[in-house]
Amino acid sequence: MEPIKFDKFTLTNGLDVILHQDRSLPLTSVNVWYHVGSKDEKPGKTGYAHLFEHLMFEGSKHHNKSHFEPLQKIGASLNGSTTPDRTNYWEDIPSNYLDLALWLESDRMGFLLDALDQQSFDIQRDVVKNERRQSYENRPYGMASIKLQESLYPLPHPYHWPTIGFHEDLNAATIQDATDFFNLFYTPSNASLAIAGDFDIDVAKELIDRYFSNLPPGQSVPRITAMPSPLVSNAKITMYDNVLLPRLILAWPTVHRFHPDEASLSLLAAIMSDGKSSRLHKSLVYDMKMAQSVFAYQSSSEISGDFNLIATAAEARELGDIEKVLMEEIDRIQNHPPSQYELDRAKNQLEWRHVRQMALLGGFGGRANRLNSFNVFGGDPNLINTDINRFLNVSSSEVSTVAQKYLNNLSINLSVFPEPSRSSSNIVVDRSSQPGPSDESIFSPPLPQKQISPSGINILVLEKPEIPIISTALLIPRGSSSDPNDKPGLSSFTTAMLQEGTLSRSSQDIAEAFESMGTHLNSSTGRENTLISVESLTKHFPTVLELLADLVQNPSFPSGEFDRLKTERLTSLRRIKDDPHAIAMRVSHSIIYGKSSPYGHPISGFENTINNMTREDLIDHFGDNFALENMTLIIAGDISVDKVNVLAEKYFSSGQSDKTYLPTTISPPGSSAVPAIYLVNKPGAAQSIIRTGYLGVPRGHKDYLALNLVNHILGGQFTARLNMNLRQDKGYSYGYNSWIEWMNASSVLMSGGSVETGVTKEAIQEVIREYTDLVNDRIITKEEFDSSKTAIIRQFPSAFQTTSSILDQLIRLAQFDLPVDYYQSYVDNINALTLDIIQTVARTHVDSGRLIILVVGDAAIIKPGLEKLDMGIHELDVEGNYI
Repeated sequence: MEPIKFDKFTLTNGLDVILHQDRSLPLTSVNVWYHVGSKDEKPGKTGYAHLFEHLMFEGSKHHNKSHFEPLQKIGASLNGSTTPDRTNYWEDIPSNYLDLALWLESDRMGFLLDALDQQSFDIQRDVVKNERRQSYENRPYGMASIKLQESLYPLPHPYHWPTIGFHEDLNAATIQDATDFFNLFYTPSNASLAIAGDFDIDVAKELIDRYFSNLPPGQSVPRITAMPSPLVSNAKITMYDNVLLPRLILAWPTVHRFHPDEASLSLLAAIMSDGKSSRLHKSLVYDMKMAQSVFAYQSSSEISGDFNLIATAAEARELGDIEKVLMEEIDRIQNHPPSQYELDRAKNQLEWRHVRQMALLGGFGGRANRLNSFNVFGGDPNLINTDINRFLNVSSSEVSTVAQKYLNNLSINLSVFPEPSRSSSNIVVDRSSQPGPSDESIFSPPLPQKQISPSGINILVLEKPEIPIISTALLIPRGSSSDPNDKPGLSSFTTAMLQEGTLSRSSQDIAEAFESMGTHLNSSTGRENTLISVESLTKHFPTVLELLADLVQNPSFPSGEFDRLKTERLTSLRRIKDDPHAIAMRVSHSIIYGKSSPYGHPISGFENTINNMTREDLIDHFGDNFALENMTLIIAGDISVDKVNVLAEKYFSSGQSDKTYLPTTISPPGSSAVPAIYLVNKPGAAQSIIRTGYLGVPRGHKDYLALNLVNHILGGQFTARLNMNLRQDKGYSYGYNSWIEWMNASSVLMSGGSVETGVTKEAIQEVIREYTDLVNDRIITKEEFDSSKTAIIRQFPSAFQTTSSILDQLIRLAQFDLPVDYYQSYVDNINALTLDIIQTVARTHVDSGRLIILVVGDAAIIKPGLEKLDMGIHELDVEGNYI
């Protein structure tokens, strides 16, 4: 692919600026990195860098309200993140709003402290503490990662503490602490600004000079360039968690980013565990059936790094036996270099990921972010074009050498077992007024082409030749709603078996074929559809299509693979009891749709139904539901529809089935559940998971677009009512949202989030109040309507940025039988909506009196409060059965 072109310069106050122009879509990404992370904190004052990531969204002197508010109004996407080494912020905006984005970024860089007060500080501190509960304390194996980090990097190493910090340090933090931290690290001379996309270079330079050049530089920040782990002895650690399966983590101190051995260690990890045909997956998961999962990775940070092996045991298997195999595999690769085939496969995977990232303009992994990453950590943004060569030039002997060099050293052996109860310039600028947009670019979505191949398969193609990548999907219009009543999970099981063997290929042959091209096959079963997808470099597309055709035309359902996969799926189902989020997802649908409804049972089924399934059940289900003439081959990327037709005719044969295809029957599912609170007890849960919802209208309903806009206002974005209440105003939750699960049958209007256990009752009261107020005391305002409508329209071009995002749009066309020119009139149809229409639609479809409320949490703590709501409580087990 063509090198990424850019222009870099530095302002007199030390701010690095990188400009990369791409005018293919009316989108621009603004990306700011501050060279500060949790390693810049001190013991007893941890979590500050991450806390500031939150505070930076709370307003600054000249815009003293949410940073999200003006940007989401224009359809921007934005976020931030913190690591031990850096903090980043990005906005992907309509290109005519560059002025606004730079005004906002410069204001929080130069004037954040002018708006920081005790209330916002306290609220965001509570939000961060809830994030810690959600991400670590209430997640299976979550605390193991914190224990591993502090053990692998003993004090005084600055990687000792987690980025999110400790509760006691956050509680003790003061505004003065925050002020001191900000003044030292959040300065132009400690920052890098990258702009990528559709903008005029000269205009951008003028805006950057206007907003940033008069911000004062900060003092020089002392830098540690490298600091190996001070680990002085091996450590063997045992932990207990509310999990079903034991987990073993082996970790070795290794090297920092850009160290000469980093690339070889990364390829070592890929050879060991990347893909089903990798060494560890084949031995531990596939052949010996000792592990449910296993993976390896090399983590290189700015000043140090570590190599990790993580294996989760299969049921009734011992960690000691798994450790023995792991060490044998390490010994083997230390003494016998990997084959050229293994090395090439790993390099192909790295090359594919590299090209895929280059297709993305903004966000966390796109070009703007990578330019900043290479600038901050490598001192040279051009590494975006050349750094991949370090990895592609690694030899087999170098892989063995680093395995010998680092995996014989001191290490951490961490075992997690189930709890015993379970088996400055002089420029003057007026910052007080928010900038408006420049002239808006007109976006016309590309028109896909739809044909039917001679073999009868439907073809939907949108050509995008800029990047040598092709995203491909096969859509089968049957999902879990076609499961027989006594066999929930049959569709999902059948789909999973398609990649386990054909008449001419074994399971390992299939895995090796895809992985040798640097890609992976993905398959998923939804309520109404099954999707098989893969993304590949253009040069591999003919082989990819031939493989896909073989999978859906010649599956052999090998008995050995059937038995293995059944065991794995049964274990996965038993592990759901560990995860309150998974419990909430399964049980909420069971209550809302009704457990006996085709839409109500879990897509993956139940233990008893999977256990009773036979290989013949899967073969029969495939024959009844996977007729070729009802599939749609969907392709987005670097290929023409004519080329696709030629290859489809070559690889997809007609007349594959002599069975009469049964069309999908869409019946309105129903439930006998009454609006009430449904409680699933999860003793010791660090938070309560709340899901509220009820059945709505099908995707084909006339109110579809209007209802989407209503949801956008209620809970569909950061600045929506639910999140602003429960997160920003109350600090109850790290995030609370609403969404609509659109179906050809009745859809689900859902909202949910994780809340602090002690405020479960109060959070439910606020959720009900927001639903009620939306159609009563605080009906949708003109400002909310205009803002949401504008945001949806201006977000629209970003849906056509990459081949994978385009593929998602094409899948929706096929999934809901929409015309190929649907997106051509999409913006006009949104513009046709009025405030009266939206308010009427809200009154018609939003009803707090219909809310079914599911809570997964520690019943001993939360039930007394829930009883005070006087809504009735039904207690359920983790599968949704009444107790």
